[in-house]
Amino acid sequence: MNPIKGLLIDIDGVLIEDGHALDKAVDKLNELKSNYSIRLLTNTTTKRVKEIHQMLTRLGFDIHQNEIVTAPVAAQILLKHSGYTRIYPVVSTNILPEFEGFTFDEKEPQAIVVGDIGRRWDYDLLNQIFKPLMSGAELIALHKGKFWKSEGALQLDIGAFVAGLEYATGKAATVIGKPSRSFFDAALKSMGLPKNEVLMIGDDIDGDIGGAQHAGIKACLVKTGKYNEQFVAQSELKPDQVIATFAALSL
Repeated sequence: MNPIKGLLIDIDGVLIEDGHALDKAVDKLNELKSNYSIRLLTNTTTKRVKEIHQMLTRLGFDIHQNEIVTAPVAAQILLKHSGYTRIYPVVSTNILPEFEGFTFDEKEPQAIVVGDIGRRWDYDLLNQIFKPLMSGAELIALHKGKFWKSEGALQLDIGAFVAGLEYATGKAATVIGKPSRSFFDAALKSMGLPKNEVLMIGDDIDGDIGGAQHAGIKACLVKTGKYNEQFVAQSELKPDQVIATFAALSL
């Protein structure tokens, strides 16, 4: 077996929760950085990379902006590569600057980009997205998460709305964030490491563990964040490792 040289680490639920660093996570990450290449992955689509970096450094994490991989940045690259100029961004207003250079068009977009928008979801908005999709627009989901954890409880994530739009239109969304293989491939390329020298660490059995393993990357599940023992037991996915917390990681 090749020795592990790089770590892909989920942010929410592994390093932080509700804006606070988890116990001993800061010391552990800063210790690992001296021996391993690090990339922090997040499906969060309401914050820009600069904001995420500022928040992590404020908490004490020794991390650089280029070590943070987000779905909005990956989506921007995909849109440009596909030649799209007109988009309908159904995303947090905070990350709209990530899509500067595109024309925003709600009526006849070439692509509709869907991200986290909190309580803005309703029937009228879904129908507004549905109509251009039926006229040929592509559906791009910044992620397809089932649920996430906030204020101590699991909350429904945007995957339910993306799946509903797919069902209604008969179109498969292009998913950018975890568990998309393209997201993990992009992280690997930024590290310059082969997949057999990298370990993924996450709290989501589907997005983190399943996504990484599908991309050929070994994965370690932590029992923090959105970890749910019953959900994991019912899953067909089997982590390569299971640890109590990120601080308990041993390589």
